[in-house]
Amino acid sequence: MLYKYIRLKKQIRSLFGQMKDLTCGNTEKMLDISLIDKDLECLAGVLNQYNAKQRLAVSGALQHEEHLKESIANISHDLRTPLTVILGHLQLLKKETMSAEQMKRVETVLSKAERMKELVETFYSLSVLDTEQVNPQKETFNFSNLLMNLVTENYPALEHKNIRPQIRMPEHSVFLCSDRSMVERILQNLLTNAIRYSAGIIEMSLEQQAAGKITFLIKNTVDSAEEIDVLRLFERFYTADKSRNNGSTGLGLAVVKVLTEKLGGSVKAELQADTLIVMLIL
Repeated sequence: MLYKYIRLKKQIRSLFGQMKDLTCGNTEKMLDISLIDKDLECLAGVLNQYNAKQRLAVSGALQHEEHLKESIANISHDLRTPLTVILGHLQLLKKETMSAEQMKRVETVLSKAERMKELVETFYSLSVLDTEQVNPQKETFNFSNLLMNLVTENYPALEHKNIRPQIRMPEHSVFLCSDRSMVERILQNLLTNAIRYSAGIIEMSLEQQAAGKITFLIKNTVDSAEEIDVLRLFERFYTADKSRNNGSTGLGLAVVKVLTEKLGGSVKAELQADTLIVMLIL
């Protein structure tokens, strides 16, 4: 009896170790059910059945997620063409002779169509970025010039909110070896976010680090700092404005995070009083 008890304890410990490896993801091997105790064998068999069902459930969930991503990408892609045509015709319509009321209606429709195109482009970009198909194409480019060009392009939006950004940069040009188009999208999204939520002040600074790395800081004052959860800022669909009256989808900073990670960099945010600070390292 003592010998049987010792063997039973040993096999229980073995089952415990196997279950621990399974739950930790260290192995996919089923439990050994060649046991001296029939009840223990039955328990191991039931646990194996449960494990098999869990594997099927996880596999099905992954397939569903991939199918959903593919569907979003396809739908977004299909919507881009008709939206482009609609915008083109609206732009042509604006050149026609119309009454003030008619022009106002055309401009309203044009504004909404442009907003819809922006949303579709964002959804498409995020769905594509989620796949492993997008690989950075690195080249050396002038980061300083890229940043200043983007600030210039966004001047109308800055002027509309009466913002004059304060920019601090090295006296010499800062170069970066990375994917230029990805970096441009990152900077544009950061700048758009800062303009949208700024309470009047935007500050930017750029520093060249060792080993060709750069650190870019963008700061903006906010009206309701207590409503912002910086730990969730880069989550998809998160927006501090629960009513979404500002037109934000909560996807811009999620795209920033995905792109930054693909480039091997890091991005983080913090709040200091009424100032939101985003630090980008590439």
